[in-house]
Amino acid sequence: MKWMFAPTVLALHFLALATNAEEKVEYLRDVKPILATRCYRCHSSLEQESNYRLDSVPALLKGGDGGAAIVAGKSDESRLMAAVLRQGDLKMPPEGDPLTAKQIETLKAWIDQGAMPPPEGAEAKVDHWSFKRPVRPVVPMPANAAYVRNPIDAFVAAKHEELKLTPVDEASKQVLLRRIYLDLIGLPPTPPQMQDFLNDSSPDAYEKVVHSLLNSPHHGERWGRHWMDVWRYSDWDGYGAEIRESQPHIWRWRDWIVESLNADRPYDRMIEEMLAGDELAPEDPATIRATGYLVRNWYKFNRNTWLDNTVEHTGKAFMGVTFNCARCHDHMYDPISQEEYYKLRAVFEPHDVRLDRVPGQSDTTKDGLARVFDAKAETQTFLFVRGNDKDPVKDKPLAPAAPKVFQQVSFDVQPVSLPSTVWYPGLQANVQAETLAAAKTEIDKAKVAVTTAQQALATAKQQQAEYAAKAAAEAKPAAEPGKEPAKAEPPKPIEPLIADDFGKQRDDVWKLGLGKWEYKDGRLVQSDPQDVMCGITSVDPHPRDFVAKLKYKLTGGDTYKSVGIAFDAVGEKDLQAVYLSAAGAGPHWWLKKGGVDSYPVTMPKETVEEVGKEYEISVAVKDGVANVFITGKLVLACKIPAERASEGRIIFWTYDATAEFIRAEVSPLPPTLAFTQPGGEVVPGNQAEALAAAVGDGEKNAAIAEKALAAANLSVVSIEGRIAADKAAYVNPSAANAKELALAAGKTERELALLNAEKAIFQAELAAAKAKRAAKPGDMATAKAATDAEAAVQNATKAREAAQAAIAQPNEAYTKLTPVYPATSTGRRLALAKFISSKENPLTARVAINHIWLRHFGTPLVPSVFDFGLNGKQPTNQSLLDWLAVELMESGWSQKHIHRLIVTSRTYRLSSTASGGRLPSETQPSDTSANSFIDPENKFYWRQNPRRMEAEIVRDATLHVAGSLDVAMGGPDIDNNTGLTSNRRSIYFRSTKEKKMQFLSLFDSPNVVECYRRSESIAPQQALAMANSSLTLAQSRLLAKKLTEAVAAANPPADQADTKFVQDAFSGTLNRPPSSDEQSTCVAFLSEQAQRLSAGSLSPFTAGPAATVPPSADPRQRARENLVHVLMNHNDFLTVR
Repeated sequence: MKWMFAPTVLALHFLALATNAEEKVEYLRDVKPILATRCYRCHSSLEQESNYRLDSVPALLKGGDGGAAIVAGKSDESRLMAAVLRQGDLKMPPEGDPLTAKQIETLKAWIDQGAMPPPEGAEAKVDHWSFKRPVRPVVPMPANAAYVRNPIDAFVAAKHEELKLTPVDEASKQVLLRRIYLDLIGLPPTPPQMQDFLNDSSPDAYEKVVHSLLNSPHHGERWGRHWMDVWRYSDWDGYGAEIRESQPHIWRWRDWIVESLNADRPYDRMIEEMLAGDELAPEDPATIRATGYLVRNWYKFNRNTWLDNTVEHTGKAFMGVTFNCARCHDHMYDPISQEEYYKLRAVFEPHDVRLDRVPGQSDTTKDGLARVFDAKAETQTFLFVRGNDKDPVKDKPLAPAAPKVFQQVSFDVQPVSLPSTVWYPGLQANVQAETLAAAKTEIDKAKVAVTTAQQALATAKQQQAEYAAKAAAEAKPAAEPGKEPAKAEPPKPIEPLIADDFGKQRDDVWKLGLGKWEYKDGRLVQSDPQDVMCGITSVDPHPRDFVAKLKYKLTGGDTYKSVGIAFDAVGEKDLQAVYLSAAGAGPHWWLKKGGVDSYPVTMPKETVEEVGKEYEISVAVKDGVANVFITGKLVLACKIPAERASEGRIIFWTYDATAEFIRAEVSPLPPTLAFTQPGGEVVPGNQAEALAAAVGDGEKNAAIAEKALAAANLSVVSIEGRIAADKAAYVNPSAANAKELALAAGKTERELALLNAEKAIFQAELAAAKAKRAAKPGDMATAKAATDAEAAVQNATKAREAAQAAIAQPNEAYTKLTPVYPATSTGRRLALAKFISSKENPLTARVAINHIWLRHFGTPLVPSVFDFGLNGKQPTNQSLLDWLAVELMESGWSQKHIHRLIVTSRTYRLSSTASGGRLPSETQPSDTSANSFIDPENKFYWRQNPRRMEAEIVRDATLHVAGSLDVAMGGPDIDNNTGLTSNRRSIYFRSTKEKKMQFLSLFDSPNVVECYRRSESIAPQQALAMANSSLTLAQSRLLAKKLTEAVAAANPPADQADTKFVQDAFSGTLNRPPSSDEQSTCVAFLSEQAQRLSAGSLSPFTAGPAATVPPSADPRQRARENLVHVLMNHNDFLTVR
């Protein structure tokens, strides 16, 4: 719309609501929020219809295409008022609802009062409660003094009196103990723990339990999961081995969170370590783990997305400010300009992510420390016009700074000089020692390779000689009459390295792995259908070129019934395998690299296993090609999809299957074997050529192995030289012989390069020989491959010449043991961390308190948990919030102190029921009935809020009550697919956007993208999961068995055994006794259900999950299992009351 219409002002006289002339209207407080909400979309830096902007007072007064729209002091002559009143064709905003009468009245009053702009700098001084530092308020003195146990209760009681609310009574001891256990450690109390508490009549009995739980190591796990929600914890995500988000080994940050909470590390220090642990304590890996907070934001495909997420969620998580709303234009509500957004981004502009080595592991793909560092201090930050990263304002680089609205908080950037062992990890003693040890290990491997290559060459030469002798004998003339012809000796067959018919156990040949293995009737029987690889692994490595065979009989299993051969196996995290399965026609190819599974080869649909049948799988491997045979038939010739292991083992294995192994063989690949290449070619075409080729290849392989051994020996010398040169160069001042040592290190490294170049020639010659043999007449592709291979020989020769020439040139340069990083960190992140953690910051402590309160009560004091700005919600009790925020800071930022205050308050101890409770003792005063009308949402805490357990607690509590929970703490993330079979706590399972435990997802586990407050849904699938999952089935059966054993030990009268069982079952699952009705109903059920199960007329339900614990064959015990299963599905089990 164009601002060119003549003013129409008559309607202004009919404004319904008059403005109090004495009430001062302030632009920032009263006017700007209206304009931001209703006008900025079309009239701001984002877009300027009619060239009119309304996002600053000068722009408002200047007007657009039609001239000034405001006449200061005269609202009736201001076209802006005609527009918001929608007079004639003027309709502002043009779409949606018009401004409210109150909003119009505010604009009119501001114009009539002179349309005054805010004082200079006042844009950054909005008079909003959350932007002012909290001051400890005076603790109220409510009339209901008996209610007050600590200051929290005084603030809550004052609200009760103001609103005429009557609090309910405290919860019973049983309800209270269960509540505090679940809140503080995430596990329900055991029956003995409950009984001890009920028997303790001391006045501080409850406080003693609180103290014990706050000091439990499980407290850190429980509250660690809460903060992991807020801080967006995510394990690395991607497809296959590709990392797209976060980083491997970020579990170390998770362990840091748990450990920090258990140690009651001050909250301000936690913030500082997460944002700048590498600048605070650069030599302390335990602290640097905390920077996983920033590592988690890493995103492969777009650095701007990565940095935008970092700015956004740093603001939301620690300060409750939506800085991200100012990325494309000035913030529509809060006093944060677009330029200030990019100044915050400048804090993070230089930082990057790296994986440092950890002691004991030189391969960071297997283990390492994911951390941040400032990689490029010189990188500039530019404002993106309208947030478009393709349109940066290049002529105005922005320096890091905090928004002016927080100008009272110090933001001081000082560069941080880093110790040399930090910016060059190669100086660390463990890195040097492990690098040297790894090089020495390569010598041993190279020696084995030389022996293997020489043996293979000797075998090839022997077979060639034997074949030549046989051919010569066959070519001789017939024997003289009366004489027998000379008989040629047949060639000796290749002796298998392993030939086992499983008549007896051979510990010198096999290492038995997972599964239940038994030598029986001349076979090796595996009778445990686990959903993991159960195998026997060869003690010795297999040759590089080999044939492996397994004859077996499939005897059973659940779904997949897979049996196969793995080769190139290094442990169980790196292997290649071929297998058959009953779940689909095969064979199938399985690649496992670094513990990540993939299925990279398209396999023929040849065979589907059937239970009861015998099969033989055979795999022949030559260099990078495999031939696969099923019962003697060649079904596949393919390239091996991954780099070969230098020293792998054979594993014959089952997965989700039971089987009998009949015979297994592992042999060197016979040189005379006609080997099929991908595409169907048999190479070579005759035995004489095959033997000659085998000898030629053997000679090359032997030469390669010898060069590799020489290189391995020289590599140790080279590393020792580089370490000596490093030590001399990086002391301060440098050692006198530093240059001499650097020259020596460089020369040794160049000599090593020459050895490797010579080895590369042999490798190229070997490849060329194979390519030449593979070339087909008239086939351009194979001809080109042969030509390219010959060219590679020439290139390798040139590379050797260059390496030879380089030795003669003195040079101090040598390869460092590790990457070298910047020696100085910018200090920007440390400045931001100190700014956020400052006691002068008005938001940090409030936001932390709000999150803690939310997780104790189910509702927060500030409903907009990540937005404390002008568009956020008002606190329901700001005095309480501010008192607790100041208390947090003055207690040394101790979260445990705040937990103790909250859970020992009467407000926390209140019953969660408005009238009659769950136990006979839980009745409420009659005068609480009006509360539900005054405060139906319980915003002012006249009772406690009942809450469903979070997803992790549902699973953990199910395992815990059955005595199955594995309480081991920490360590690498666990495969999310094992959640129903592994008994570790849920916090330790892999959780990403794509990979999360399905059971937890059903119960609203956190969205790793953003989860400042969890949702709580009610869905049929939740009930189905509790009723049908193998987890609850197995745990209910285990608990029923334990309870039955306990009843037997108590030895009650026979007619009281079921009564005792019911009482113990309620106590063990629900932490309460049964009511009289529940008792009688359950006892009757046990009797009736046992009779049903004994009748034999019931049809078994075969479509259910395969529980790891089978049901009891005893009808009476099976009925008890059913009852416990029902109790695990009870609302009282799943609810925190």
